[in-house]
Parts: sequence; structure tokens; C-alpha cells
Amino acid sequence: DVSAIPLTITEPQDETTVYMADLVVKGQTEPDAVVSVNEAVVDVDAEGKFSATITLEEGPNLIEVLASDFEGNEGSVTLTVIYVKQ
Repeated sequence: DVSAIPLTITEPQDETTVYMADLVVKGQTEPDAVVSVNEAVVDVDAEGKFSATITLEEGPNLIEVLASDFEGNEGSVTLTVIYVKQ
């Protein structure tokens, strides 16, 4: 029986406008979860916290964060961040 695991994104907020191409995505899930940000696997610490830096394209960017555990349970969050070049 597959169920959702907790996944919270603390940075950035959905629909945020940013002015730098490099964006840090931070969040929290279960400590033993495997997390990917836009398909790149990121490290999760003993408290379940993770952080990844991604490079944005100009305009709206879709950020997909997936977490899964060894039992096949998953959680996902999709955010949109708008990058405005200055």
C-alpha cells in the first residue's frame, strides 16, 4: 500500500520572482528518504533536511521535488519560480 511521505519546501515559496539565476531549494522530509530536485538526487541529513542549488532559465521555471522511501512511498511538490534578468 503506497502512501505519501511528508515533504515540505521551506525555500522558495511558490510563484516567487527572483533576480538571480542560481536558486537554493530547501526543504524537509523523512531522514531516510531519497530526494531529487528536477531529477538531480540531493543529500538528506539525519533530520530529513535537504538543500540543492539549481540554475534558472529566464522566465517561469518549474521546480519538481520528489521524495521516496525504501517501501516505495512518495511525496512530491511542484513550484513555479519566475526568474527576471536584470
